[in-house]
Amino acid sequence: MTHGGFSKERKTFIPFLVFIGYLIVYSSFYAYANDTEEKEIILTLSQVVEFSLANESSVLDAQDNYKIAQSNRRIAQKEKGFNPALQVTGDIALVGGAESNALVSISDSIALNETSSDLANQFEQADLSVKQANNALENAQENTKLKAITAYFDVLKAEWATEIAQKTLEQAQILEVDMENQYQLGMASSVDLLKAKQTVERSRINLNQSNQSLLFKKQQLNQMIGYALDTPIILENDFSYQPLTEELEQLTIHAQSDHTDLRDLLWQKEIETITLKQIERNRQTTIHLIGSYVEENYMVQFDLQSPDWVLDWKITGQLSEGDDDTFSTSFINQDPFTPSSSGWGLGLEVTWIPFDGGISKEQKQQQEIILAQIERKLNALPDSITLEVFDAYQLFLQSDQAALTAQLEKQIAEETYRLQQQQYQAGFITDRTLNESELALESANLNYQKAIYDYILSKAQLYRVAGKKIVVEEL
Repeated sequence: MTHGGFSKERKTFIPFLVFIGYLIVYSSFYAYANDTEEKEIILTLSQVVEFSLANESSVLDAQDNYKIAQSNRRIAQKEKGFNPALQVTGDIALVGGAESNALVSISDSIALNETSSDLANQFEQADLSVKQANNALENAQENTKLKAITAYFDVLKAEWATEIAQKTLEQAQILEVDMENQYQLGMASSVDLLKAKQTVERSRINLNQSNQSLLFKKQQLNQMIGYALDTPIILENDFSYQPLTEELEQLTIHAQSDHTDLRDLLWQKEIETITLKQIERNRQTTIHLIGSYVEENYMVQFDLQSPDWVLDWKITGQLSEGDDDTFSTSFINQDPFTPSSSGWGLGLEVTWIPFDGGISKEQKQQQEIILAQIERKLNALPDSITLEVFDAYQLFLQSDQAALTAQLEKQIAEETYRLQQQQYQAGFITDRTLNESELALESANLNYQKAIYDYILSKAQLYRVAGKKIVVEEL
C-alpha cells in the first residue's frame, strides 16, 4: 500500500539512512577533532628559549663571526711563529732551444720580539677580536633569551585577555536576559534593555579582537622558534613566585664589572692603542741586515729587520733539464748583496723617512681622536649603567608589589566565594549573586597569574640589564 506516492516501508527506511549518514559525518568530525588535538604541541618556557636560540639569525650570524675570528687568530699565530711555506715555480720551453727550469723555495717570517713586532701585534689584535666576537655572541644569545621569554608571556597574557573577554561576554549575556525579564514585567525601560544589548555586542567585539590578538601572538612565537605559523601550540602556564635573592647594590656592582658594553669598549681601546703604536713605529728608522749564500743549485737568503726584529728567510733550489748545474739567480728576487757567483753576500740597508707629506701625523691625530672618544664613553658608562640598573630594579619592585597585591586579592575572592556558597545554601542569596562571586574569583585567579607573568618578565629584564646570564629555572 502506498501513501502520497511512497510505501510505508520506504518511509521507514529514509529516517534510518539519515541516521546512518549523521553517524558517519559525526564520527568523521570526531576523528578529525581528535587528530587535530593530537597534533597540538605542548611547550615549556625552557623549550621555547632553546628553540629560539637555535633559530635566531642574529645568534647564528654571531656564531659564524666567532668562528671567523678564531680562524683569523690561528692564521696570525701561524704567521708569527715558525710556519714555513713551500712554493714551486717552473717554466717549460714549448718552442726554441731554451731549457726548462723549476724553482723550489721554502720561506718564512719569524717574530723574534714577541711583543712589539707587527706580526706580534697582528696576533694580539686577532686575539682581542676573538674576545669581541665571543662577547657579541653572548650578547646576541641573552637578547634572544629575553625576546623569547617576552614572546612566551605575550601569548599567555593574550590567553588571559581572551578568557577575561569570554567571561565578560557570558556575564553580559546573563544580565541581558535579566533585563529582558524585568522589561517584560515592566520593571525596566526599553532604554535599559538597549543598553544591555549594547553591552553584549561590545563584549562580543572585544572577544573577537582578543581572539585575533591571541592568534597573532602565537604566530609570532611560532616564527621565532622555527615552526609553521599555523602550528597549534599549548604553552605551560604554571609558574610560581620566586623572590629575588640579589639586592640593588649587588646587581649594580655586577653590571659595573661585567657589562657587555664595558668589556667591548676596553677591548676596542686595546686594539686602537696597538694601531697607534704601529703608526708611530712606522716613522722609526729601520735597519735590515741582509745576507745570502749561493751555491751551484741552491741559494739561502735572510733579512733581519730592526726595530721589529723580524727574521725573513728563504731557501731556493733549482732543477734544470740541461747539463749546466750552475745556479742562476735571474729567476728569483734578489737582494742588493747577492753575490754574482757562489759564496756569501752580506750588507746593511737603512731606511729613514724624515718627511712623508704629513700623512703619518694625520693618521696619528685620527687615532688619538678615536681613543679619546672611547675614553669619554668609558668615563660616562659607569653612571649610565648605574641608572639603567636602578630603573630596571624599580620596575621590578613595581611588578613584585603587583604580584603580592594580586595574590591578596585572590585570597579575598576565595574567601568571599566560600562565604557566599554558605549563604546560597542557606537561601540568603540567589544563584545569580553566587555566579557573580564565582566570576570574580576566576578573574582574580587570572589576574594573579598575569601578575606572575609580569613579575618573571621584569626579573629577566633586570638580569639582562645587570649583565647576568638569564637562566629560566632561576626566574
